[in-house]
Amino acid sequence: MVASRNAFVLTIGLAVGVGCSNTPPASSPSTNEAPPQPAPTAAPPLPEAAPPATPPAPPPGTEPQPGTATTPSAPEEAPLTDEQILAVLDASNKKEIDEAQLAQTKAKSKDVKAYAKVIAQHHTEAKAKQAKLVKKLGITAADSDKSKQLTEETQSALEQLKALQGADFDQQFVATMIKDHQNTLDFLDRKALPNAKNADLKAMVEKDLRPTIEKHLKDAEALSQKLGPAGAQPPAPGTKETAPPPK
Repeated sequence: MVASRNAFVLTIGLAVGVGCSNTPPASSPSTNEAPPQPAPTAAPPLPEAAPPATPPAPPPGTEPQPGTATTPSAPEEAPLTDEQILAVLDASNKKEIDEAQLAQTKAKSKDVKAYAKVIAQHHTEAKAKQAKLVKKLGITAADSDKSKQLTEETQSALEQLKALQGADFDQQFVATMIKDHQNTLDFLDRKALPNAKNADLKAMVEKDLRPTIEKHLKDAEALSQKLGPAGAQPPAPGTKETAPPPK
């Protein structure tokens, strides 16, 4: 019994001795410590913005001057000579005569026929007076772009009128007379009177031709109102206007 106890004590002593002789293990790092962070890297540089495009410089000698417009203005028309004014007046008279003579044969309205007769007569007289003036002055009419334009317009207007009949012809003829006389008055006021050099020519335009043209225009405008739309004629005296049938 004593031997067994001594052996147990010896065993405990050896165990204690062995435990005391062992060195404690190195302590492990605390789990609360944060792991080392990687070193921050520098952000990549932003691309440089491209400089704004500049318009190409104009060729030398074309730079606009300060205070001047960049678009060139249309060249001013040269004033007409007396010879050119006479050619325009002659072409204008011929246009009115040709159109009026056609209306005397094709017009449906008696009022249109009577107006056309007056137009043909007055412009024939104006043409004769102009011929005497040309002979007196000893000059010759000279064509210009304006007189050539009137000649072309005469042919176009006649072809258009020849294709119409009845009330349509009447309306178109009166509309042509209004346009023709408006254009003639504009030419007299803006070209003939300011540019005419000869006193006799200017007097003929101002005192004879212009008042006649102005009256022709007013008569054409009054006739247009009387005809109504599409050349419709008012009912003859003593007749009743019938209403259109109900639709």
